[in-house]
Amino acid sequence: MNLYSVIMAGGSGVRFWPQSRRHRPKQLLNIVGEKTMIRATVDRIAPVTPFDRMMVVTGTHHAENILKQIPEIPESSIVAEPVSRNTAPCVALAAYKLDKNDPDAVMVVLPADHLITKEDEFRSVLEAATKLAFDTEDLLAFGIVPDRAETGYGYIHVGAKITEFNGLKAHRVERFVEKPDIKTAQSYLKLGNYLWNSGMFIWKASSIIKAIERYLPVVAKAMEKLYPALNTPDEAKALKLVYEELPDISIDYGVMERADNVLVIPIDVGWNDVGSWTSLQDVWNTDEEGNAVKGKILSLNAKGCVVSSPQKLTALVGVEDIIVVDTPDAILVCRKDRAQDIKQLQQLLKDHGYQGLL
Repeated sequence: MNLYSVIMAGGSGVRFWPQSRRHRPKQLLNIVGEKTMIRATVDRIAPVTPFDRMMVVTGTHHAENILKQIPEIPESSIVAEPVSRNTAPCVALAAYKLDKNDPDAVMVVLPADHLITKEDEFRSVLEAATKLAFDTEDLLAFGIVPDRAETGYGYIHVGAKITEFNGLKAHRVERFVEKPDIKTAQSYLKLGNYLWNSGMFIWKASSIIKAIERYLPVVAKAMEKLYPALNTPDEAKALKLVYEELPDISIDYGVMERADNVLVIPIDVGWNDVGSWTSLQDVWNTDEEGNAVKGKILSLNAKGCVVSSPQKLTALVGVEDIIVVDTPDAILVCRKDRAQDIKQLQQLLKDHGYQGLL
């Protein structure tokens, strides 16, 4: 039994524009510390999955930069998707590759760009969850114990406890729930049997392959076509021939929400998906007026702002709840409650001839 880490490192560089770009998505930025997010992810899990048991699945245009960030990983373990097809094909590709080399492989699936502050606790969780995953055909999701009514995350409705190992409890999943409105999120928090869906999973490679064969047969057939070329010099060429045929679908929607053998493990590891500029108020230090700052600011009656200005002084006067991001070639000013609309700027940039800033 070996645990392998599969790190999903796609991304289009949209949510953290203008710092993030197509060629420099969030995981290649040092938004929350001195390390880039993918480097922090790799260092966090290295004590439980050595570099030769890590796999990074990314896009062809990110592979070179990722290898520079993690030179310890074998180049063959940086798997480049020729086109983006969401997380279900990504997980399937990793599972078939691992299963071909190690039929007993247990794989933990991790986004490259999440923050976990309680790293020792997280590693202990992984070690216990590996044993649980190996001993069952179930698919295990990690659910985050919520500390507030959050509308930005999906939720998992927790059912009866099924098993426990080394203090780690696994519950039957009643259902996955999409991002709720604030009233619904408050009711989830009060009920106490809902967890945030972290997007982190652990299972035997063979178990997720069986689920993909059942619920996503189109993906399974494509992987079977690829199978002879996987883990060989012909893999990249074969991917180009097959990958565009795959559906653009998440592993949550394609498998987890439909499968009848899904368990959830509640964990509290200081998790944050760092999904938008507003999320940094929970990560960066804030001043007495609630301003979260990276760089230098002067504040005159400014409250609740998020400011990234590493190169120059930013002065705030009488403003509240805005985002200010300064980069050498672009400046963003946005109301915090419109942070999700930053994605729409991509089309506006195209329409006005600013493709170089995408």
